[in-house]
This record gives sequence, C-alpha cells and structure tokens, in this order.
Amino acid sequence: MWSNYFFNLQTKYDMRISTKTPLVIRFDGKDVTKNKEINLFYNYKNGFVDSLKQTAIYFTKKYNGYCIFGSDEISFIFPEPMPLLQDLDSDSSNYANEIIALFSQYFFDFFNNIYKENKIFWHGKCFSIPEGKIVSYIKYRSGIIKNVMTTYFLIINQANFKNQKLDERIEECKKYPGYNDLGSTPNGYMFYDGNEIDLFEFYKGNMKIIKEENISNLVNKKSNIEIEFLDF
Repeated sequence: MWSNYFFNLQTKYDMRISTKTPLVIRFDGKDVTKNKEINLFYNYKNGFVDSLKQTAIYFTKKYNGYCIFGSDEISFIFPEPMPLLQDLDSDSSNYANEIIALFSQYFFDFFNNIYKENKIFWHGKCFSIPEGKIVSYIKYRSGIIKNVMTTYFLIINQANFKNQKLDERIEECKKYPGYNDLGSTPNGYMFYDGNEIDLFEFYKGNMKIIKEENISNLVNKKSNIEIEFLDF
C-alpha cells in the first residue's frame, strides 16, 4: 500500500512542490551495492557509510530536518522547506527539477569532500508529503533498506537464498556473525537536527538520541573483506 502511495506522490509532484508542507529529497547511489570496493556492513572513518552519516548530520542540523539512509540511498525530510528553498535562491525554486539540480550540488560537494575512495553518481527525487505522513515515509524507506540489506548480507556470506521472502532471508542472515536484526545497518540510520535517533523509539513517538560513545562499529581503517557480488 505504502509503495503505491509514495510512488504516486513522486509522480504527482514531479513538476511543482508545496512550500508549506514537508519536502522530501531522496538520492540513490548508482551501482553502489555492486561495487566490490564498498562494504555497506563495515563502517569505518570517512568510508561510504560514515561519509553519508556526516552528510546527514550536516544537512539535518542546517535545515532542522529528518534523514534516513541505508544501503545505497539517503532521504532528507524537511518539515519547513522554506529555509532550504531560500538558500537555493532560485526564481524556480518551487519546481522539483530545479530543487534537485541545485540541492544535489550542495549534497555532492559535501559528500565528495569526505568520501575520496570512489566517485559515486546519484539519482535524485523530490516531492512534498503531508506532515502526518513523515513517520509512514520513514517506515516505508526503512523497509526498502532492510529488503536490500538482507540480500546484500547473504551475498557477502555466499548464502543460498534464491526466491526467499524477506522474513526467510532475515532468519538466514541470523545464522551468520555480524548481523543484528534491530541494528541501524539493516534498518537504516535515522537523524534529526544533527543527532542520530533510535529508529524504533521514533516509531513509538520518542526522540531518543544515540550517543556517539555508544556507537562501537566505527573503526579507523577499511575492511579487507573480499566481497563477491551477484546481480540484485
């Protein structure tokens, strides 16, 4: 249901967006999940995951917004879009293609100044959603992230999972070390106003900040894990 709802929204707001309702800007990295030099389950300083995290912190703090990212995608949700639109300073700033064209340059510049290992190309989408749908949208993107990351994790571990449903893939993932079904990596990292937020507490209506000292999976060097990729 949510898949059709948000797809229709993206189509509806393909040309013009509202300046009075929350603005969503989403980027998908081209061929990231097939890049052997990127391990999405390994978070090291200035690596792909950490670079997206720093980018999420910067833009959510600057524009008082939400962000969820994981796998090869990142979504920003700005409840009050006008500060961003004013920054873009364009006569056509309420048109989706203009917002993507301008904001993507801010995003690319910030991200690429941190992540130096590969040149990543991104597809962009931009649309408005009702304020009451912010939680639903984050749940929707988290579900897509989890679907991708379970497949990705099983590919890394060379597991046999052909034609398995999501819940079956999750159970298969649990057989291998390093998989946490409730962790940020398979469900998506969430941020609000520059802080990392507990995704599951957010669903309950609580804005619980995850303290940096509690995050133990960030290391200082790149993984030497060999990854054999299949087509998704």
